[in-house]
Amino acid sequence: MATARSEPGPLRAFLKLLWRAPLFAVPFALFFGTLYGAKLVVYRDAYLLSLHFSFVISLFIWGAEYFLFPRILRPTAAGREPPPWTRPVSYSTVAVCGTFAAATIAHFTFMPGLMGDARSILLLAMFTVIFCALIMGIVSAVSFYRQAIDQAKAEEEMHLARRIQRSFLLTNFPRRPRFEVHAVNLSSKQVSGDFYDVVPAGNGACLIAIADVAGKGVPAALMSSMLQASLRTQALREPSVVAILENINTLVYRSTTVHQFATFFLARLDEITLRLDFSNAGHNHPVVFRRSGAREMLERGGVVVGILEDARFEQGTVSLEPGDRLVLYTDGVTEAANPRGELFGEERLYELVASLPPGLTCEQVTDRILAGVRAHLDGRDAGDDITLMVVRVLEPGAAAAAAAT
Repeated sequence: MATARSEPGPLRAFLKLLWRAPLFAVPFALFFGTLYGAKLVVYRDAYLLSLHFSFVISLFIWGAEYFLFPRILRPTAAGREPPPWTRPVSYSTVAVCGTFAAATIAHFTFMPGLMGDARSILLLAMFTVIFCALIMGIVSAVSFYRQAIDQAKAEEEMHLARRIQRSFLLTNFPRRPRFEVHAVNLSSKQVSGDFYDVVPAGNGACLIAIADVAGKGVPAALMSSMLQASLRTQALREPSVVAILENINTLVYRSTTVHQFATFFLARLDEITLRLDFSNAGHNHPVVFRRSGAREMLERGGVVVGILEDARFEQGTVSLEPGDRLVLYTDGVTEAANPRGELFGEERLYELVASLPPGLTCEQVTDRILAGVRAHLDGRDAGDDITLMVVRVLEPGAAAAAAAT
């Protein structure tokens, strides 16, 4: 989340010019003083002449930076930036013009004859080329230094944003007597637009959520943080998953000026009855894998949040039983593409989960799925954030063991 480096205003830059120009004149005075005699008086005259050139050329560059370049070096109407060579060429052209302007002023004032013959003009042109090469080297070095500093700051801030976001995502999941849960998030960038959460909802129930914000990077991460905060705020005071989703939808619709939206699946699991009330706002369909081998898709809900201000959602209900698994995921899992462009896909995911031994923990299940995705990617990076959550209803023996620990 880097902030743009503030550029000094014209007046401040002009004041900097007044003390920088004498410094810029020093190396040229040493060069020309040594070239024409290496005596103190020669160095003095060379410095005064170099100071004159330094002030005039710096004045030309200052004027171009604040009054010319903003007009000619700006993006096109289509948003395309100028070619990278335009800036150094522009600076060189301005420096050449400044050099000949300084020479003309000196010729008609304190140094008559500076441009009196062809040889003098040729020497001036030669030294101008040398001067421009030096200036461009300095400009390039300063530009590279500034870019390196900005890049380092941006990376530092992105790492900080990642650490902050990771602190919001559960890593130690609640131990419940009748079910267990585990989730993992792998971002394709420093920060992720996906999020998951398990929130106590009172009376032996908890909310299970997974969402995928459109877009990537910092804007998507900020939106996912807002969604998570809204969910946690409503968890204990709003028993209906439909009402929570409608409130979140209104918040997203009214709070964003860039028309962000998100897919969102929200469920309320009652630990006593093992009843799962859910609503699916355009998210990838979570799947209940029954112990019997049957599959049940959790589709009922409505549109993605943030598109329609008055969107309404429907609630679905399923009853879970010991040995059932609920798998929730974002499209980063199913849209992971191998080098041949083949997607991992829903069916490959379903077959993988169905083939797993029933006694695996939720963490072991997520590890097996991620291993399958990585094997499918075959060395390629995932093109999108990957978020995966698994809920398992414990068998009576496993439930007793969990309660004992």
